[in-house]
Amino acid sequence: MGENITRREALRKIYEALVVIGASAFISFEDLLAADNTVAEKPMVVWLHGTSCSGCSTAFLNIEDVPVVDLITKFVSLVFHPDLSSATGHQFIEILDQLTQSGKGYILVFEGGIPVKMPHTCMIADKPLTYWVERLAAKATACIGAGTCATLGGIASMDPVTGNIPLDRFLEQRNISKPIVNIPSCPMKPEHITYTILHLLKKGSLPELDKHFRPKKFFARTIHERCLYYADYQEGHFAEFVGDSGCLFRLGCQGPVTRNDCIIMGYNGNTNTCIKAGHPCIGCAGEKFPRQIMFHRFDDPRVIKNKF
Repeated sequence: MGENITRREALRKIYEALVVIGASAFISFEDLLAADNTVAEKPMVVWLHGTSCSGCSTAFLNIEDVPVVDLITKFVSLVFHPDLSSATGHQFIEILDQLTQSGKGYILVFEGGIPVKMPHTCMIADKPLTYWVERLAAKATACIGAGTCATLGGIASMDPVTGNIPLDRFLEQRNISKPIVNIPSCPMKPEHITYTILHLLKKGSLPELDKHFRPKKFFARTIHERCLYYADYQEGHFAEFVGDSGCLFRLGCQGPVTRNDCIIMGYNGNTNTCIKAGHPCIGCAGEKFPRQIMFHRFDDPRVIKNKF
């Protein structure tokens, strides 16, 4: 974040990232230069955490090859973020009061689950999280569910006591109708939300979505369809242990039922994913995540053939 580079160099890095994620078709380098100088076009963003580990924020702040400071200052106006903003208490309330009373549009990015059965587990400025989400979503131009907890329940929904639900279900229960984008994955891939926000900036609309409000660009196909081991699956060559060559299907791979672009765009600057690391896909962007038996136990005989 403290990288000292020129504005043009920063924009060049952002554009290189757009090329990687396939966004260069709708936004050119010249568009970036123009957008950077057009303050009025910056969408305002409010980012809230629910019951989360902050992993999606961490992933976003650690985006590779792009100065994240440029993303949140040159292309959007970040009004509030729990990890980045210094405002607390009455300052936080004043900021959101001014925003909601201004009549100006903004994007609500929500990370984590919403504990509707135990709202006092998530309090902000003496009010439950449900109050803030309902209030902010009602005035937002669009909402973005960031990560699997916010879009499908995820880890946050494992304990039924809190009644955690994802953002879209909460809005439906409160009769709040807003354009929404769901970006599952645990954690969310920073490239996905960058693409979504820049699409809104350039096109004035959200990217094409599927029936679960996920960008089709990233979630139209299963991991299995583009897997490195698809040919092994077709030929019946299956791995018996983690680390073996061959399809990981019989080791519990969730690739056939998980829609994501991990094989095309992995984590950490596209250097790794579960499958590239030799482990079955855990299905973190899928509706069944997390499963009761998700990871290999230490005594699972299939785990590792040759232990260190």
